[in-house]
Amino acid sequence: MPDQPLAQLLLELFTAIKMVSGYPVPETLPEVHRVPRAQLEARICRSICRVKAFYLKGEGVYIDQELDIERDLPARSILLHELVHHVQGVTGKFDSLPDCYGWYAREREAYQIQNQYLRWEGSTTSYYMNGLIRNCAREMDD
Repeated sequence: MPDQPLAQLLLELFTAIKMVSGYPVPETLPEVHRVPRAQLEARICRSICRVKAFYLKGEGVYIDQELDIERDLPARSILLHELVHHVQGVTGKFDSLPDCYGWYAREREAYQIQNQYLRWEGSTTSYYMNGLIRNCAREMDD
């Protein structure tokens, strides 16, 4: 169970997710692991990369310990983005899609909710998926 200030922040963010998207507030809060960026990169990237956070079903959210999620709105929105992945997993919304298509659908929705949250909070900051788009149709043929 997260400490009280973190639990309160998670409830606030899940409430925002519900207001923006209609997802229910989950009954169980995910673990939030604040770790060094090098640990994030070692888990997700093949080399040094710009990862700031990720979600793993059954493990929770891993987030760069340098992000000030309590006081910095863009940092808090990064945590919110990963919490969207948690509710996507809890509800199974994209479970029927093949892996590649499901990944893109989950990411697109998480960025939409994150950006709506930022606008709702009065920010002009926006986040988007960058990098190469994989060819899901080709992956399905392999």
